[in-house]
Order: sequence, then structure tokens, then C-alpha cells
Amino acid sequence: MSERYLLPRNSLLWMVTAQGLAIVPLLWQLPLWLTGVWGLVLFWRLQEFRGHWPMPGRWIKALLVAVSVAGLFASFGRFLGLEPMVAMLICALLLKQLEMQRRKDALLLSYLTFFLIGVQFLFSQTLLASVYGVVCLWCALCSLLSMNQPVGHLYPGRSLKLAGRLLLHTIPLMILLFLVMPRIGSLWSVPSPSQSAKTGVSDRMSPGDFSRLSRSGGVAFRVEFDHEIPPADQLYWRGLVFSRFDGRTWQQAQRWQNRDGPSVMWQGDSSPAWRQQARGQGDTLSYSIILEPTHQRWLFSLTLPVEFERGKDFGLARDYRLLRRQPIHQRLQYSVTSQLDYTLEAEPMPEWRLQQELQLPGGFNPQSLRQARQWRGEADSEQAYIERVLQHFRDRFTYTLEPPLLGDHSVDEFLWQTQQGFCEHFASSFVVMMRAAGIPARVVAGYLGGEYNELENYLVVHQYDAHAWAEVWIPGRGWVRVDPTAAVAPERIRQSLGEWQTSLVEETVSLGRYRHLPLVASLRMRWDAWNYRWHKVVIGFDRDAQSDLLENLLGGVSPLKLVLFVLLGGGAVIGMMMAHLWWQSRPEPVTRAVREFRRVERLLKRLGWVRGAGETPRDFAGRISERQTELALPLQGFTALFERQQYSGEAVAAEEWVQALKSIRRALRNLKYPNLPGREKRRSQA
Repeated sequence: MSERYLLPRNSLLWMVTAQGLAIVPLLWQLPLWLTGVWGLVLFWRLQEFRGHWPMPGRWIKALLVAVSVAGLFASFGRFLGLEPMVAMLICALLLKQLEMQRRKDALLLSYLTFFLIGVQFLFSQTLLASVYGVVCLWCALCSLLSMNQPVGHLYPGRSLKLAGRLLLHTIPLMILLFLVMPRIGSLWSVPSPSQSAKTGVSDRMSPGDFSRLSRSGGVAFRVEFDHEIPPADQLYWRGLVFSRFDGRTWQQAQRWQNRDGPSVMWQGDSSPAWRQQARGQGDTLSYSIILEPTHQRWLFSLTLPVEFERGKDFGLARDYRLLRRQPIHQRLQYSVTSQLDYTLEAEPMPEWRLQQELQLPGGFNPQSLRQARQWRGEADSEQAYIERVLQHFRDRFTYTLEPPLLGDHSVDEFLWQTQQGFCEHFASSFVVMMRAAGIPARVVAGYLGGEYNELENYLVVHQYDAHAWAEVWIPGRGWVRVDPTAAVAPERIRQSLGEWQTSLVEETVSLGRYRHLPLVASLRMRWDAWNYRWHKVVIGFDRDAQSDLLENLLGGVSPLKLVLFVLLGGGAVIGMMMAHLWWQSRPEPVTRAVREFRRVERLLKRLGWVRGAGETPRDFAGRISERQTELALPLQGFTALFERQQYSGEAVAAEEWVQALKSIRRALRNLKYPNLPGREKRRSQA
């Protein structure tokens, strides 16, 4: 028989299942044509297994390799990078199945499947992804075990049970290693070149951007407060500040002039002059944020952040927003302390700042500019003019997630024609009206509010909570937040957008769309709480958290204590595993009748009488009684006791066993020349 048929049928099935489960999550990140290659390989393997097709020859395999290489280059344009290398690994795994003819080929495919399971976590580390990875690992272990069981093809379920038992045995050791292994950074923090800012607020704002984003039910970040959660109308999560306007799109200031210090104050830097112009008042508010990957550098916080995460990677920008040196390619947890009552830059602005915050492009929105100058001339103060513009919004405008499209003069068309819009329309047009009247103003983008999860006492801020508002500069007061959306839709400020207009902001398949149903709302909040706890306890277990835990457990961290902790803990874990294995394989307890019969067997074995395989106690006693009549009566009495307890279930007193055993020993001592089978044979030979 050819060696290629040594792989049992159920082993091949487990292998294909494990590979399929490991590949499925990666297909969303990889080219679609890989699915076609996968289907072709499975179909060819099925035909070969049925005996309809032969294994592919050398030229066919070379052609498949060439097509795969060409497809990789056409899809990515390069071979270096995370996604191209993962795609290349999957191609190699699939094509290797077409030449699997020996046992070592099957083992190699099994080991590659284990590696591919780990690759899944380069793209996702959620609780669901982790559970799915364990299922994949279980199937891969089944494949490997079934190949090493002599009769594994006869009992497919045995491999599944054994693999599950092995996984359970490794959990204590896995937890121990998780606690003590040095935190050297996550492999999945390596960025993929093709990744972009696919999540959350972008670095520019045009009409319609936020309304499209507000249809996404994805999570932006989660927030846990040290004390009581502030009211929803105070939860303005500051992320970006836009000062440049080209008539349609808002962008960040191109460059801050360094006349009053650097544009970013990184942790450890001396405090620049502009930092002294921000003064917090009242109580501080401390909270911790778990931010989803954005592939950008900006963070989110409540204004005014006075303290934030320790480390040189974090800094405070000149416009009082938080930054990170490196883009955020994985979930990030950081802590912030803010003061909601504050004064920003109340001192007179220098000329270059006034020009930056009053800039408007020429040739755009002429009607808005004329109306702004007219209203400003009729107003007694900046505050009166602001109220006039807000009253215009209250009287005539509608808040909607489906605003009409706007042309080149977007502000004019919105203010005087369509008068229907979302938060970015109101913020953009309001800032233009302020600047046209000579009042410095800018757009601030971020998120507003959040959804409270009472199971873990934290806020969930979704993508549909994206929001834009305005800041105006008033002499003596500095930058003051003004939210023109509140003038049109005050409900949006007091509630999360998802709670206010559920049917509009979430896709049909999203559970958030059905949050009005109590059961769905409870399941949704519970699942999010599990994800939050998973990241906080497991994914967020960084070097600082590990150091604090070991400090509490060991009373101080030192090499000697760590070695002893690992040795003692590992020894205890291995001891528990060995005890469990012994307990499962321990011999079944025997009855008193069996123990006494084994004792009699040992006595008779000294005289050469050995019970044959399958010989019953009665037959054994009868055979001896025919040769040694002196032993007949004691053995028959003992056999009767044995059968009465072992087979009939009747209770036999201990004194009866003692008397029966004494009778047999007495009879054996009375035999001076026992007629043993071995001695008779030797005499006949002599």
C-alpha cells in the first residue's frame, strides 16, 4: 500500500476543518481571489480522494505557484508587509495540500495551521476573536492527535475529547506564564502599510462626513470614571481642532509659529508659555479611556486635560488636545484628569493668531459674509451677535441625518436655502458667520455623550456619537464653547444619538437598532461589558499592570522571587495535572471477595497452581481438588463465600473470610508431599 494512504480519513477531515476555520477570519483582510484558490484546492483534493483525479503533476503545480505569485503582486504591488506575507502564507498552506502524499507532509500542514491560528490575532484581539481562536486550536489538536492514534479512524470522537482535555490541562500553566512572562510589546502592534484611518473622526471635515459616520454602530472608545459620571451635556470629547477653511473643507492649522513655545508639550518637557494661559477651575475629574484602533495619532479627552498618561509617547497640543507620537494600531488604554470649568487663552491674541482664527477663503459664500457684517453692526456686543445667529438656527433649521447635497458655496446654500443639516453643517456655518463678523472662531471635532453600561459602570461612545461644535474667542473670557446644534436639536445634547434616533443611525443587522427590546438591550450591554472586561484585564495587562500585580503578590519584585514563584507555581500546576491524570487512570476499586481470592491465588501459586486465562474460581478450585483431595473441602467453602458476595451481592462477615482462609492454610501445611503438576512432569522425564 502506498504511504500516502496512511493518513486516516477522519484526520484529513479534521485537518481541512482546522485550516478552514483558521483562514476564514483572514479573508476579510486579504484579496478575494484567495477564496477561489481555496475552493479549487478542496475540490481537487476531494476528487483525488474519490479516485477520480490523480495528484497534480509538476507542471500543474508550477502553474499554480506562478498564478498565486502573480495574484499577490497584482493585489499588493509588493511582497514585504503584513498583509502580503499573510496572503503568501495562506497560498503556501493551500498549495501544500496538493502534494500531501507522505506523513511528514501532513505533519507540516498541521504545524502551519497552528501558526496560522496565531496570525489571526494580528488583525483582531477581541473576546470573540479569542474564543474563535481556541476553537480553531481545538480542531488543529484533533487533527494532530488523530494522526498519532493507531485506531483513531475508528473513534473520531476520541480525538475531540482528548484534545479538549489537553487544552484544559494547559490553562493553569498558561495563566502562570501570562502573569510572569516579560511584557515586550504586542506583535500585532506592527502596523500594516495599507491600513488607514478607517475608524472614527477624520483629520478633515466636509459637509456630510459626520452624517455618514453617524450611521455606524461601531465602538469608538469606552470610558470609566473614578467617581460620578458628569451629565451628558458636559461630555464633549475633544479630538481635533480645525482652523483652516477652503470654502468647503475644514482642516487643522498647517503650522503653529513657535513664538510662544513648541506646538506640542510632550511628557517630560518643560511647560511652555502657552500652557500657562489655560487655567482650570473647580474640581478635577479623573477617568480611564480604552480607545479602539484609529491608525491616527490623536486621542480624545474632556476639556481641559490637566494630567494625562505618564510616558514620553503622550503630549498636549497647542490647541489643548491630546496626542500620541505613534499612530494607534491597537486598542490603547490611557488615563486623563480634566477640569470641566476652565479658561483658555483669555489674554489678547497676537496678530498671527488672529489671522489664523479669522481666515476665510476669497470668493466663497458672499451672501453669508454680507449678512454677518450687517448683523454684527446691529449687535451691541459679541455675545449679542452670537445669540442673533443662534436664534436664526432655532427659528428656521431642521436637524437631520440625511441633509441635501451642497455645492461650492456650501455655507450660503445651507444657511439661506436648504436649512437642513447635521452637526458639521451647523458648526461650519456658525464659525464662518463668526469669522465674517471679526470674531475669532474654530471648529472642534470629536464625540458627544455616550451610552451608560450599568453592568460595569462605564460609558460606551459609539461612532454615531461623532460630533462637531464651535469655539469662539471673546476678549477677557478666552475660548468659549458654543454648540449651534443645541439651538436646533437640544435632545441631541442631552441624549446619545443612538438612543434618540435608533432606527436611523444603525444598520439593520446591528443589535443597537433593536435596543428598545428589553432582552436585546440586556444582551447587548452584557456582551459589551464582557469585551470591556476582557480588554481591561487581559489585553490591557501591560508592563505596569504586571509590575503592580507581582508587587502585591510577592511583596516586591526581584529575580530570586520571580524564579521561586515560577518554579513553585509551575511545580504546583504540573503536580495538579499529574494528580488529575492519575485520578482518571486509577484502577477501579475491588471488593473484599476479590481481594481475598487474590490472596488465595498467591498462596497456591507458591505450590505451582496458576489459574488459567478465563478460568473461573469454581473451575480453578475443582481442578486443584481433583489432584489434591485434601484441599477440596477448604477450597469449595472459600469458593462458595466468593460467589455469594461477588455474584449474589450477599454480605459476608469478616470472621467467615478469616475462617475460610485459615482452613486453606491448615490444609496446605498438612501436605508433606503435595502432588504438584511440575514435580510429576520431572519424575516422568527421569
